[in-house]
Amino acid sequence: MEILNFIGGEFVASDSKKSFSKKSPFDGSALAQVTESDAMDVIKSLQAAKKVLPQVEALSVIERAKVLSDLADYLESKKSDIARLEALHQGLPKSFVLKNSVEVAIAHLRATSERLLQPLPSGFEVYATGIIGVITSWCLSLRLITERLAPAMAAGNVVIVKVSEHSPITAVVLGEALKAVNAPAGWVQFIQGKADVAQIVAGHPSIRAVTAVGRNSTMEAVAKAGLTQFKKLQLSAGAKNGAAVLSDFDYATRMPEVMRSFMIGQGQMCWNTSRLFLIESFHKEFNEALHAYMQTLEPLQSPDGESVWTPLISEERAQLLAERTSFGVSEHGKVIWGQQKLDLPGNFVKPTWMLDLPNCSVMQQDELHAPLFLITSVKYQHEILKWANTSYLGHSAVLWGGAEKVQKVATKLECAHVFENSWMNGESNIIFGHKQSSFGNLEMDWKSSFYSDGKKLTGI
Repeated sequence: MEILNFIGGEFVASDSKKSFSKKSPFDGSALAQVTESDAMDVIKSLQAAKKVLPQVEALSVIERAKVLSDLADYLESKKSDIARLEALHQGLPKSFVLKNSVEVAIAHLRATSERLLQPLPSGFEVYATGIIGVITSWCLSLRLITERLAPAMAAGNVVIVKVSEHSPITAVVLGEALKAVNAPAGWVQFIQGKADVAQIVAGHPSIRAVTAVGRNSTMEAVAKAGLTQFKKLQLSAGAKNGAAVLSDFDYATRMPEVMRSFMIGQGQMCWNTSRLFLIESFHKEFNEALHAYMQTLEPLQSPDGESVWTPLISEERAQLLAERTSFGVSEHGKVIWGQQKLDLPGNFVKPTWMLDLPNCSVMQQDELHAPLFLITSVKYQHEILKWANTSYLGHSAVLWGGAEKVQKVATKLECAHVFENSWMNGESNIIFGHKQSSFGNLEMDWKSSFYSDGKKLTGI
């Protein structure tokens, strides 16, 4: 399979003639050769965007709403196949991708289409920002892109999307969808490539606004490229999410549920948890139950399976895990499970569980992007808040326990979203984390000050 750019309504190869291989996280086989873009491809996409911009701006609200609705219908009609493709490229279970990416993307398109038809306040007009750049990470990328694409298109903007090199298939899915619904050619462009292309998109003066999702280092580069031109920026950055098991929770029975936020995605997704807080009175028993549960797990060797033990997105992540684990041991951490690479094809490693790291250590603060999970036991419940809130990141958290205790802890956690006795079951919330987990104009409505330029008319 060959995966190309989508420019001017057509799939085209990069003039660079370069390509890279996209390998399956499950078995290491080649899934596709992906065209590798350079600056000239960004220029070509900008030329196509500028050409179509007047046509898009001239579309009525009803016409724009219909395109969004038609896109939702198209994705709905093919959602099972799309979910499997995305899951295959991202190393995730198809069922998880279907519920938390494809169906959420469909819901966002439909909801935006409906909101677009609601009347604006009297005397208020909305104008498109112009050309908007979208840069996203690989995990559940159909969802991440669509969350930003829907309001951008609704407002009449033209969009250039830099897709992750780890999930290039998303460009194929959405490019084919746009062609199927006869959207104006060039309304949305998809550029393949690596981090250097993302920086070109973020820094080009013709792109007036940039919305991006990724790790802190990537968002720092995007910010540097965009801030010097005072662009509109909307950045969703890192996560250092914690989970806590409170004293009134039946963890022995519900261990599989508790482990989902760690195991599906292997600590690589922004929704994943990487820190686990336990009450000291039962931490020994919990660790024994955890050890027993981990021994029962088998790796997910196909997107059609249901195991929560998923592969890493790339071979490099396995090396990263080894490096981070060694660093954790040097900070006096104690490995109680994992660390070994499995003798299987694909990117499988045993997730590493570590105890006794100091709460203010680098490992307890920084993003890890690997299945290195840190267990911290505390004597009292209020200490969970103390140490969870020391992180300079504040994306989300997961709490397990009785309703009253969960509510008490949830209200004081310094993060944007708290999952209570569940995790990622099709929630459609768009999460912009607190603290250093996000930056810029975080409004997501189509008529907000990020996706549009409002104009108040007076004296008439």
